[in-house]
Amino acid sequence: MRRPSSGIDDWNRLRWPQRIRRKWVMDATQYLAQRVPGYAELDDDERLAIGEFSLLWAAFEGAVCNTEAKPTLLLQIPVTLQEIGRLDMEPYKAALEHFRNRYFANGELTHYFAGLRLDKGTRKNAELVRSVVTGDRKEPVEVLGGLLLICHRLRNNLFHGVKMQYGIAGQRDNFRYACSILMAVIDRHPPAY
Repeated sequence: MRRPSSGIDDWNRLRWPQRIRRKWVMDATQYLAQRVPGYAELDDDERLAIGEFSLLWAAFEGAVCNTEAKPTLLLQIPVTLQEIGRLDMEPYKAALEHFRNRYFANGELTHYFAGLRLDKGTRKNAELVRSVVTGDRKEPVEVLGGLLLICHRLRNNLFHGVKMQYGIAGQRDNFRYACSILMAVIDRHPPAY
């Protein structure tokens, strides 16, 4: 006796014979390794950090930003956390240290700072990030605001292809620390939905 079919399986079998279906299916990692400069050279930890950041950004933007993660809204997040008594800077200390070391060394902004492409936003936001990484601004609201703007620039540079232009290498720690910021905010901020 033949098992009843859902109809969809039969339709797919008729539409795409097995020999064609196999040709058209490619693992995304394999595809990226073949077509994105430098992707094949990334180790598993680097690829994992990129994937985790992408998924966490989506979770953060949905849960905290109501799908509208714009710089003005990102700067409101630490204000909200302060108003509800949940702005504790302890979870952000390691990320702040990482980004300060990456973007400011020997009394000067590093070449990595220009790579954030803060010129794509307002001068005020660029100045906030600069003053946070140099240590000129120490107020928790400003520091977390600057960190969230860094996360936003990492997101934009990744999702809009800027990071692909130079092979995406050397980003593991950036994405891991950005993830730690996003998770800490998600855990402390009231949900947007």
